[in-house]
Amino acid sequence: MCFYYAITKTNAKTLIEKKVVDAKQLEVFDNKYIVSGFNHPAMPVISNDKPDKVQFFYWGLVPKHTKSKEQADEFIKKYNTLNAKGETIFESRVYREPILKNRCLVLCSGFFEWRHRKVEGKKKTEKYPFYITLKNNEMFVFGGVWESFVDQQTGEVIHSYSIITTEANEMMAIVHNSKKRMPLIIDPEKAMKWLDPNLTRIEIQSYIKPFDTKQMKARPIAKINPFMLQNYTSKDLIAYYYYPELADILSSDSFEKGGDLIV
Repeated sequence: MCFYYAITKTNAKTLIEKKVVDAKQLEVFDNKYIVSGFNHPAMPVISNDKPDKVQFFYWGLVPKHTKSKEQADEFIKKYNTLNAKGETIFESRVYREPILKNRCLVLCSGFFEWRHRKVEGKKKTEKYPFYITLKNNEMFVFGGVWESFVDQQTGEVIHSYSIITTEANEMMAIVHNSKKRMPLIIDPEKAMKWLDPNLTRIEIQSYIKPFDTKQMKARPIAKINPFMLQNYTSKDLIAYYYYPELADILSSDSFEKGGDLIV
C-alpha cells in the first residue's frame, strides 16, 4: 500500500544521469513534504505517451469509459484505485488493459507507512509513522499505470494513475506489519524501459517484485494527523522521532538511529 508520499527536488543526480528526467523538468513542480492520495492531487509523472516530458496526472485511476468529471468523482468515491495490486493486475477489470499499454513513472523522494502495535487494554492498535527513502537519499520512481477519459461536456482529456504495489521486502514487512505491502520501486537503470510499449506480459511481470531492502532505509517520525496535512509544509515533518516502545525493531540496520535530518 502507498497512500502518502513526498516529492522534493533534492538529489536527483541518478535520475538525471539515466535520462529519466533533466534539471529543467524538475522546475515544473514544487516541493511537497507529504501528499495524500485521498485528496486525489495532480502529481508529476512520466508516461509512455510522452516519455520526454513531466506531466501532471490525478492520483486515483479512473476508467476510460467515464463520461464526465462528475462520473469520475462517483467512481473514486466508490472504488479505491490509489494502488493497483501487482500480483493480480493482469486479471483486474480496471487494470488489465492499461498495464499492457499505459505505464508511467511516478516521481518520489520518500513515502509514509505506519507500524501497528497492540496495546494492552485497548481495542485499537497504536500506529507509528515511518518515512521511507533510499539509503542514498536520492529521488526515485514508483512504477505506475495510467488511463485517460474525455469529459463529454467540455472535451477535456483527463489523465489519472495508480501506484502498483507488491509484497513487502524484509524492512517493509516490519514497518507495514498490518498488510505487509510496499509500492513498486523501479531501479533508475531500468526505469525508461518500463515505458517501452513493446514489453510483453512476462517482461512487465518481471518488474513487479519487492525492491532490495539493502538499498532502503526508514526512520520513525512524529505522529501525523491525516486530516491536517495542510499544516505540514516544512521538512520538520520528516525529522527523526524516537519511540522507546519500538526499540526492539529500531536496532535493525534498516532503521536510522539518530536525529539527523536528511531531505
